[in-house]
Amino acid sequence: MEKTSATNDKKLTDRIIKIITAVISVLPFLSLFMARWSTDNDTYWIIKTGEYICNNGIPTKDFLTFHTDMDLVVQQWLSDIIYYKLYSLMGFFGPMLLVLIMYCVFIVLFKKLCLQISNKPIVASFATFAAALAMGDFFVTRPQIFTYSLILIELICLEKFVKSNNWKHLIPLPILSVLVVNLHASMWTMLFIVLLPYMANALPIKIKGKSIACCKLMPLIIVAIIMAVFGLITPYGIKGLSFLFTTSIGDKVNSSIGELQPLTFSLDFSSVSDFFELGVILAIYLFYKKGKTNLRYVLLTVGTALMMMMYIKLIPYFIICAIPSTLKYIDNIDFRAIFKKMIQKDRENQKTESNQNSKGLIKITVALIIVFCVGIVGILANSFYKQASTYIKYDGGNKTTIALDKTIDKMQEDIDKNNVKDLRLYNGFNTGGYLEFKGYTTYIDARADSFVKEANHEYDYLTEYMKMSNGKKNYKKVFNKYGFNYAIIDKSSEKPIYINLINDDDYQLIYKNKYYAAFKKIK
Repeated sequence: MEKTSATNDKKLTDRIIKIITAVISVLPFLSLFMARWSTDNDTYWIIKTGEYICNNGIPTKDFLTFHTDMDLVVQQWLSDIIYYKLYSLMGFFGPMLLVLIMYCVFIVLFKKLCLQISNKPIVASFATFAAALAMGDFFVTRPQIFTYSLILIELICLEKFVKSNNWKHLIPLPILSVLVVNLHASMWTMLFIVLLPYMANALPIKIKGKSIACCKLMPLIIVAIIMAVFGLITPYGIKGLSFLFTTSIGDKVNSSIGELQPLTFSLDFSSVSDFFELGVILAIYLFYKKGKTNLRYVLLTVGTALMMMMYIKLIPYFIICAIPSTLKYIDNIDFRAIFKKMIQKDRENQKTESNQNSKGLIKITVALIIVFCVGIVGILANSFYKQASTYIKYDGGNKTTIALDKTIDKMQEDIDKNNVKDLRLYNGFNTGGYLEFKGYTTYIDARADSFVKEANHEYDYLTEYMKMSNGKKNYKKVFNKYGFNYAIIDKSSEKPIYINLINDDDYQLIYKNKYYAAFKKIK
């Protein structure tokens, strides 16, 4: 009888564990409810570039601005085509749908990587959920959504190679090199940065009499060389790769882009969460003394942490590399066994007279947890529905694009009324992409690295614009230089220019709202 009861208890425990595992395995996908339903500002020029490539082929000179003598390298030409095709089929819902699909792909691949490092489904699901939540701000309508998954595939292949020492697992890596250099070339070097810790861990050296080699080194060296060669398989060839390094000279581009600024602490949620992730991972390494790790995981964690501190843009790569690496350090913790002991102890307590009330208490607790979870999911689903409805209703627009549309319309009315044939439009860094999307030829847009002389081999338009918008350069000289007869001003980022034009007798204010103002030249 006792044996039968013990068997039944074991079956019940296993059933509960299976249910818990199944529920937790779905947990990472809840992060999709927190996806940002918004069109990234860069998406407008990305779509316009994709349209140009489909109609005219790969450009080597700029076609979006009136600086038509600028040399041009479209680093993400393949992504541009994909976004343009999706937009053509479904409007802005197409690019957003792609973001959600790639978010799902990321979640699946991330969990697979976690299972490669530590084969514990429950732990892998929790780690994936944490990573998916942290990645929410970075899954936007830009080429980077492809790169995250490609880096994960590289890590999965490398882990398989380490475990088996079978070089066949490295075959996909050169293919990944081709994909990244054509989808998002600016992050091509990340493939090699991720590879370096595995090379270091494969060195045939000993520390304290023990070899650190986790696998054969030569296959990694060979595949790195092949990857570098395959990186030339792009319409721009060597020019496409050299472009990455010419634009990184000095601080011209970095100082202009928010995501290329160092990570600094502030009280906003994004900053706090970034430092919280870093703190948790460091705390595990510093205070959990029982776990053991490998050199490659330490290097992946430390290396990407330093990169993250230098550039906000690199935070996702810290998440991708550091969180799975941490799992190896806590691999000796058997969470499944701990769950079993907790359930078994609870079952034993329920059988004693002194704990007769515990059964009812447990039922109430479980019911409250279920209600809480359902409530959270309901709130998230409702928020998701509202965001999606608004996004679809305004076809990817928001209050700032609506305000910009009104400003553009008022300017165009004046152009039509006065039968202006030669429009020379001044615009700023943030409005250029949208104006190009609307069919206007611009002065500058958010492709910062294309507007430095090192890249375009013509003139440093980015520095000229930045000095003028900050009031460090006389706007009058620049306006006269290009003969601007109309101007659309971002009142927030170009406040000095706005104030000057308001007080300039040569220009007349046509229209203004909370965000933008339109001027025309009258003298």
